Amino acid sequence: MKKFMIGLLFIILLSTTLSANAETVVLKSNYYDKPLDSCYEYHDVLVKSNDGILFWWTGTEFIKCSLLDTKFTKSDDLVEWSDIDISYDVRMKISGLHRANIKHYGDKYIVYNEIYFNPSLIIDKMERIYGPIIKPIYTFDENFNLVNEFQLDKPLTDFEYVDGVYYAETQEYTKLGPQEYESKNTIYYSYDAIDWQIDNEMSHMPQSNGRNTLVFQGKLTNYVNLSNYRFEVKDMFIERNKSDLIKVVQERPITCYYKAKGETQYDNVDTFRISRDGVYSVDVAIPADSDDEHIIICDLWKDKLVLWTRNRLIEYDMADIEDVLNEKCPSDTPYIEFNGNILGFDVPPIIEDGSTLVPMRFLFEQMGADVEWDSETQTATAMLDNKAVTFSIDNVNARINNKSAKMDVPARLVNGKTMVPLRFLSENMGYDVDWDADSRTAIVR
Repeated sequence: MKKFMIGLLFIILLSTTLSANAETVVLKSNYYDKPLDSCYEYHDVLVKSNDGILFWWTGTEFIKCSLLDTKFTKSDDLVEWSDIDISYDVRMKISGLHRANIKHYGDKYIVYNEIYFNPSLIIDKMERIYGPIIKPIYTFDENFNLVNEFQLDKPLTDFEYVDGVYYAETQEYTKLGPQEYESKNTIYYSYDAIDWQIDNEMSHMPQSNGRNTLVFQGKLTNYVNLSNYRFEVKDMFIERNKSDLIKVVQERPITCYYKAKGETQYDNVDTFRISRDGVYSVDVAIPADSDDEHIIICDLWKDKLVLWTRNRLIEYDMADIEDVLNEKCPSDTPYIEFNGNILGFDVPPIIEDGSTLVPMRFLFEQMGADVEWDSETQTATAMLDNKAVTFSIDNVNARINNKSAKMDVPARLVNGKTMVPLRFLSENMGYDVDWDADSRTAIVR
């Protein structure tokens, strides 16, 4: 899946106080070692082997399939399993997919081929001329009776169900050079998963993700040899409606997205970062195992967040994830828009006495300001063009070009970050600040 994050990392060499990373949270976790090199087991259920993935969380129940007799069973708790009465023809259709995914959306089961969802798996010369035959999207009723086959003419690269509407994306690549490709997306939509239409206005898939919709763009790059490709992060946006895309500029890249299908970047082997809106995130510690461990993918299975690594599956309770997100990134946290971008601060902004305080370092990076820090007095001076603003931690008295000024609230130190009053600093640096109450966004122009 095209779930990637771009991080804008123009590091300013300030004191440890200004450059400290966000706090790492330790949560209770369970982990499941691989019984064999090619296999993963989860609660004594084989979820992956050399023969592919034979295990699904549909959104309403778990389903597993026996490879030998294509017998399908389902469970709510991974303990008690019951047979699913599926006809031989339907079983053959599902088993005939190269990488089947089963989802229970609305009042229907949707089964589709997921092999092209990871651009790293694009076959041969990236033009998709060779490789697996393009398979249809199958729609089944609640009893797994086939009600529709929607045959695609290009490989399926995404499928979503948002606000009662089914969406499917196909993609084709045109080779422009040895390592350069141009992609073209086609977005289909349906209200019943039977009658499908092309949406000529949409160029990307809507993906429900908390308050905002995440939209990711990337580019294919060759990084090992001529047949080994991956998607490299290009841009990430949040979407407030079909025509309103706003780019997100992150202080550090986010590793794992809550309520989003998870493709991860190689990151610190000791932590992963999780976000429910793609803007603000929390660092969570990974239980120690080995030096070469890194997250490959993350899945949301019922009430568990499961990380796949080289060596094992690591399971967290979503209730614990929710608690820490509610504490560290409350749902009423404001967004900051600067130069048309949403800023993804390491430490989210806070509201104090009606004023919004934001992390100083990243804000000043975006403004292009220079900062001098006096660790003894905990005083910072920001300089931009011919303006200089000086302020101290826990002190409302500031100076603008050596003239006294008073802030509504003082700068604060939060989780190792210097937090400054957004409006005071921005307006005295020559910017205007507007407040959009509907989206809880402070817009700096």
